[in-house]
Amino acid sequence: MAPFLIGKFYSSSLSKIPLTSEPSLQNGLDLAMKALKVVPSHASREILIIMGSLTTCDPVDINTTIDALKADNIRCSVISLSAEIHVCRHLTQQTQGSYGAVLDDAHYRDQLLAHVDPPPAAQTQENSLIKMGFPHAKTDGGKDPPLSMCMCHIENTEEPSKLTSGGYHCPQCYSKYCELPVECQTCGLTLVSAPHLARSYHHLFPVQHFTELEFNGQAANCYACQKPLTEATDKHVYRCEKCSQVYCIDCDIFIHETLHTCVGCNTGNPNEKK
Repeated sequence: MAPFLIGKFYSSSLSKIPLTSEPSLQNGLDLAMKALKVVPSHASREILIIMGSLTTCDPVDINTTIDALKADNIRCSVISLSAEIHVCRHLTQQTQGSYGAVLDDAHYRDQLLAHVDPPPAAQTQENSLIKMGFPHAKTDGGKDPPLSMCMCHIENTEEPSKLTSGGYHCPQCYSKYCELPVECQTCGLTLVSAPHLARSYHHLFPVQHFTELEFNGQAANCYACQKPLTEATDKHVYRCEKCSQVYCIDCDIFIHETLHTCVGCNTGNPNEKK
């Protein structure tokens, strides 16, 4: 299961709220934690905080929230727009996240883009088959679907469920949910979006780095592009340790940055190591 970013930005409603008084880091973490609790346990849970204030006004001890985040395996990372803050550093250390204080606009861009790619799946994570459903919005003869309540907010006292026509319907029990991914509360089926799953697979299971070797006739041609390998043009070649195929530098870059899959491992090479 891919890791997903569950944040939503309600720009239309936030634009009407005046930015006054002190911010609360704890309230923000509690709100994000409630949204991430519906994410299946086999998916990664992450929170990215962009904070410009040097202070935080919290209702109770923030360490209780940090302990809850740690218990739920929610990884918190912070990008500070001002200076380093001790409580933010403590939060990232306890949840295995990363912390960065911005130096300038270019450094802020680098810090932000570093969080775009989700982390690889843990090596200790147990592999198992997961039954998934791919819901879609239903229509009735081109008309708007009837008003109904979603299951994700039906028991939420702070944000009660409202009658809406949109949403995602579970293909197994037809329960409705506002957003994906989510685990169906009625039948337990994991509901995901097919594009999200396809785009995030190579982030979960990246191609292992190839071994760089000095060229001494390991192969006559690059296995991917079939370019002849010579000592004059190819001083170094790159070998996949799983299938033992040899690639040129151009194919090594293309496989790891664009293709995201090893050609030799996916063509049924008879010399592949078992």
